[in-house]
Amino acid sequence: MFVKKMANKKKTAMIIGYGSRAQGWRRGLQKHPDWDLIGIVDVNTEMLENLPFELLGLDEDMAFISIEDACRWGEKPDLAVICSPIYTHHSLVRETMDLGINVICEKNMASTIHQGKQMVQEAIKHPELCTAISTQYRYTTKMWTAYEFWKSKQKEEMIGKVGMIKWEDYGYRGEKRWGWRRWLENIYLEDMSVHWFDSLRFMTGLEFVYVSASTFMPRYSEWHGSSTVLATLALAEPKYYGDRHNWIWVDFAGDWQKRGPTFSVNEFYGEKGQFKLHNQWGVEIKHYTNPNDTRIFEEEGFLPKGDIDNLGTNYTTEMIILEQMKRGIDSGGKKQPGTNFKEAFKSFSVAMAAKESSETGKAVNPMKYWRDWLK
Repeated sequence: MFVKKMANKKKTAMIIGYGSRAQGWRRGLQKHPDWDLIGIVDVNTEMLENLPFELLGLDEDMAFISIEDACRWGEKPDLAVICSPIYTHHSLVRETMDLGINVICEKNMASTIHQGKQMVQEAIKHPELCTAISTQYRYTTKMWTAYEFWKSKQKEEMIGKVGMIKWEDYGYRGEKRWGWRRWLENIYLEDMSVHWFDSLRFMTGLEFVYVSASTFMPRYSEWHGSSTVLATLALAEPKYYGDRHNWIWVDFAGDWQKRGPTFSVNEFYGEKGQFKLHNQWGVEIKHYTNPNDTRIFEEEGFLPKGDIDNLGTNYTTEMIILEQMKRGIDSGGKKQPGTNFKEAFKSFSVAMAAKESSETGKAVNPMKYWRDWLK
């Protein structure tokens, strides 16, 4: 009876670091019927004094300068959502989890591979707690549809073995970058690319085994850190990790300073056909009808899929992670969110491999960061 009452009780959450990304989590926590926001933690005391308490649904004594103070003078939350700058994540995660608090942490996971490893080790140290990284793009309708299509009979019949992927993201974040992100050494790589690396891993169920990348900013850019990633990547299933011929090669481009129109390309090329992803229309398929001339094809479609992660909800992105976190807490950590630290570290490793590759001019296998100690 006690366990059932705990499962039905609303969960409580605090946000650590009340910047721009915190707004999305604030809205999610207020929208989700099983969560209550009970406090804000930030080192900016002037900002804390001027919080929109009415909008937040908080009293003025529910703002704190540390999670330790929040637990000492307020109510210890079930969850802390860490939205502070990347270089603080590993320390805040360790301090928060040592207080017995479940954690959602904004991406990028950490600034270095060693900091990220500390976070995974903290999760291993506390199996009773749930963790998640906010690589929520895997839980968009677009990526869930791609995930469902990848394992479908239709994909096997009309596409067959996929051999190449073209993945481009040319976006816009201003002619100049403001806030703490402008200090990042590799802005796009650290702030965005991990979403795509994680989405590709999630969609295909494969691991990256090869990364050859260059990070830079165009010579006309006034940014302070690299805005662009151009890379050749490879995905493989376990039996082909050492078999280059059976890798799936990815032509990857991500950028925030190309200028001009923004656009994205998500195309997959296979033995029997090719397909591309659409935000609204699901999957567009071109099935080759003449084995002697693959320029001849017929078009088919795979409609968007709902009920992301089969949770029985209409949620997407952050709301899915909050739902997973709620259920994980009810399980006492036995059921972890999909982007838990162990899983997220593998996507984070691809970004760190791209950084190392750009610095050394050599290709890197990102599995080297985790294969000997993380399963």
